[in-house]
Amino acid sequence: MSIMDKFKPDTEPPDIDTEPHSNKRVQGRITVVNEEGWGFIISKEIPFRRIFFHWTALENDTLTFDKIEEGMIVEFKPIQVPEKGWRAIKIKVISE
Repeated sequence: MSIMDKFKPDTEPPDIDTEPHSNKRVQGRITVVNEEGWGFIISKEIPFRRIFFHWTALENDTLTFDKIEEGMIVEFKPIQVPEKGWRAIKIKVISE
């Protein structure tokens, strides 16, 4: 085991469902918004991870992508994409 292996977070955060059919929703904060239509969210429920999102994952009853800003609090469903990492789907802004 290398020294770096000691500092790697678990590959599976506790109590998070990774199956697409799961309805588990978590809260997080938007940390990056790119004008090309994607960004990242961080969440205490999925520690040490940046969770990717694409504008197409925004729910219809929330803000449009051009209104999304860094620092907003969102609720979303996390899924894990094999060999890519965490992805947020069904995103809803809950605090601007």
